[in-house]
Amino acid sequence: MNFTSRLISLLLAGAALGGCAASTAPLGNTRGEGDVTRLSNIQQQQGRRIEQLEKQLLQLELRFEEQQVATAELQQWVAQNDTRNWQKTEPAPDLTVPTAPAGSPTELYLQAFADYAAGHYPQAIAGFNAFVTHYPGNSYAGNAQYWLGECYYALDDFPQAIREFEKAAYQYPDSGKAPDALLRMIPALRQLNRSGQAEEVRQLLLRRYPDSQAAARARADN
Repeated sequence: MNFTSRLISLLLAGAALGGCAASTAPLGNTRGEGDVTRLSNIQQQQGRRIEQLEKQLLQLELRFEEQQVATAELQQWVAQNDTRNWQKTEPAPDLTVPTAPAGSPTELYLQAFADYAAGHYPQAIAGFNAFVTHYPGNSYAGNAQYWLGECYYALDDFPQAIREFEKAAYQYPDSGKAPDALLRMIPALRQLNRSGQAEEVRQLLLRRYPDSQAAARARADN
């Protein structure tokens, strides 16, 4: 039994004990009927409160599970991408290319992701842009490109979000985030009343990545 289930069980047990305690209290002859009515109302209120608590706990549990998924992704990435194995891709001499950021690629990615998780989207955009600019050949460049799309989506900049998701899907087709990028393009296109294109992207997702979780979600949402 998980934490949420145990907490709900305790709440239900407390409500039951409260009802029993109230039912065993002596009722006066002159006000017994009124006491029974009040007791019934109290029990109904307790039932409604427990129902509200159950809904709140379910929402918290879902959020916690989402955080666990994000944390697991970061931990897996760090484990698979020791900084000693990174090979920095040197850009061609060009004054328009910004100076390489300080720190390792791992640190850059984790900081950008931390900024995204904290809702600091401009900082996250800068970090992910620096990552894909200076380390385009690294295995998590596709992920960084995908999170760029999520940053712009969170800022309601749907045209730019579509462009970033499209880069993630087409420039990094073998990335684990490529199917998710196509999936996230669909609601962004719909936000711009481009339902026809959204359906084309959905069909592309189903054809290109039929066994992915993103494709399963696309089928379920149809």
